[in-house]
Amino acid sequence: MTFNLNSGWGQVVATQIASAVGPSMGRIHIVLEDSDPEAMQTMIKQLCIPDPMGQVRFYTTLLAAYNACTSNANDVILLSAHSTHALATGIAWSKSRIHVIGMDGGDRIVQQGAKIELSGAVDSAYVLKVTGTRNSFRNIKFIQSSTHANALNVVQMAGEGTLYKNCSFIFGVADNLDLTTSAEVLMGEDSGTLINCSFGTDVLLTSAARNIMAFDAISGASSADGAKSNRFISCEWLTMSSDSGAQLIKVIDTAGAKFLNEFIDCRYMAVISSGGGGAAITNAVQSVASFVDGSFHFIRPTTNGCTNFCATLTSQFTISGAPVFTANAHEGGTPS
Repeated sequence: MTFNLNSGWGQVVATQIASAVGPSMGRIHIVLEDSDPEAMQTMIKQLCIPDPMGQVRFYTTLLAAYNACTSNANDVILLSAHSTHALATGIAWSKSRIHVIGMDGGDRIVQQGAKIELSGAVDSAYVLKVTGTRNSFRNIKFIQSSTHANALNVVQMAGEGTLYKNCSFIFGVADNLDLTTSAEVLMGEDSGTLINCSFGTDVLLTSAARNIMAFDAISGASSADGAKSNRFISCEWLTMSSDSGAQLIKVIDTAGAKFLNEFIDCRYMAVISSGGGGAAITNAVQSVASFVDGSFHFIRPTTNGCTNFCATLTSQFTISGAPVFTANAHEGGTPS
């Protein structure tokens, strides 16, 4: 018996897929790993037959699915959530309006079931570099595990209007966490929306004054102005660092950002672990000297393990929403 799209259990699964995909007019592409359960692969392949043009919808790698997508057609890529989707090298995501969804049930802040990882000693600065327009990524864990000295970022966000929702961004190895040039996210996005995302890890030790998210102009980005007009909603940044000069957010230079970058109900944490080497960091976030061409607005921020929210280089950084003043009142009370 085959799974029928129009009746029984097949219809239930088809409805679940449609609900996850949401409003989209493009083709659906499905990425299944060889190690995914055979019964699940059989069911999905019976449900999702080739379309009327004869296009096969199944792929064993994310890159193959990406290559099959049509830019600006609002195509959808569904990632199975049983095992890791390994990359041979980082993907330069220049196509637009492609929507990638991890099919793990959704709503996770960390440990998403759909994982995209670059490992080995691959000479790639990133797992993903997004320069296209209005792409979206949901329910995905991005992992940079390359041990190469040039593997300095997990994702380079350099597109326009990209959505990241319930995604996490971590290094899977500590090889480059002793470099001040490494950052989980190199942020040069124009008008991005980031919801319920987690940046950094509380497991591997950072041993340099590096940044978890570095705001900077990125080569090939949609905007040459650096990061601008972005909205971060209920996101978290975290580190476990032996160097007090590490920062969760840093504007690299005066060309690193422009216009408004807004952070709503976000959390900034340095994990203090006497056994693991993690200590307090001096500043959670930091601007740059002579920064005048933009504004970072933090609404109701909370911090832990940070001596100050931002007591050094505060140009154009503002806070609204009174912090709760406790023994660590200073952590959420600067700048004024």
